[in-house]
Amino acid sequence: MLSACDIFLGPESDIGPQAVLKNLWDDFNEIHANIDIRMSNNRNFASWDDVYKNYRDDLFKIIPEGSPGGDRDGKYLFDICGDMIGELADPHVSLFAPGGNFFWSKADESQKIEESWFILSLIQEKYLIDKGINGGGYFTYGRFIEPNDNIGYICIASFVDSDRPDKQDWALEIDGIIGFFQSHNDIKALVIDIRNNSGGSGPVAEYIASRFASVQKNYMKASAKNGPGRNDFSAPMTFRVKPEGTRFTKRIALLTNKATVSAAEWFTMALKTQSHVTHVGTTTCGAFSPKTSRPMINGWYYTISAFRVTDMNGKCFEGTGISPEPEYIFRGDPGGGTALIDRRDTQLDKVLAEIEKWLNP
Repeated sequence: MLSACDIFLGPESDIGPQAVLKNLWDDFNEIHANIDIRMSNNRNFASWDDVYKNYRDDLFKIIPEGSPGGDRDGKYLFDICGDMIGELADPHVSLFAPGGNFFWSKADESQKIEESWFILSLIQEKYLIDKGINGGGYFTYGRFIEPNDNIGYICIASFVDSDRPDKQDWALEIDGIIGFFQSHNDIKALVIDIRNNSGGSGPVAEYIASRFASVQKNYMKASAKNGPGRNDFSAPMTFRVKPEGTRFTKRIALLTNKATVSAAEWFTMALKTQSHVTHVGTTTCGAFSPKTSRPMINGWYYTISAFRVTDMNGKCFEGTGISPEPEYIFRGDPGGGTALIDRRDTQLDKVLAEIEKWLNP
């Protein structure tokens, strides 16, 4: 099953810095499934061709063609390669080199601001009773204090498929947590909080989503890039969510923000197919493709988004993210710090107020 795991493609022979840069650019030009979408949001360059011309010239200034030495440790080349692919602002794009050199696309300022609105320790301290932490810390759950004690809460920190033995089966604990909500008959609704969830494994996200599904629904299509042309894609694979395990199917508010990424966005797409789930909060990040890993011709490695992901109507949210309906777009702390001063999660407060309207129309 397609997931957020890495797929390795074959290596080629070693050559010089300019050729390495050109080969990396060519790979992204032919393999990245959403390069035109990503470049449409770039403020510095009009096209991926312009990106190459700029960084080719920068590299030539530092390491003239045919120059002996000049970059013996590869630092300049690595920095320029990272800057070039960083123009895509794709969280699934990264670059690795021996010796610990690492490049990853940085979060933009709006994402950093929204990340700051979410403080899990504040929620644990000020909002919850009958609370618990399960799954090696990936699940935080409980019920809200009065007057919202008829509403349950679960935060899912990640959908990672861990290789640590003590966390390998963490997702299985979702059934026991839902059992906790079922044992409290007065809990009439649930907040599923996936703010700042950076993703992980698609199958893990789907496994957990199935516990909140009331009907089977197709929710997503994914097509692999299978040729050099912009429209060279494989036939789409269809993904579905279906009810399984111990389930909670009363009213659910699914809370997201700009730092809801990757598999967490798959989870969002899956639950948005369910009529009892309402998407609230702010728009997700917009990074849907699984990562593909590939070695470069000089022995470095990069990751790339090699799949086009859409909803069942063919709409692609890459680079833009999935937004709640306008009436459910709840922003967090607009005052730049008042949430910390008042010790309140203003975004969560808005969600609770809305749920009370659902329960008491």
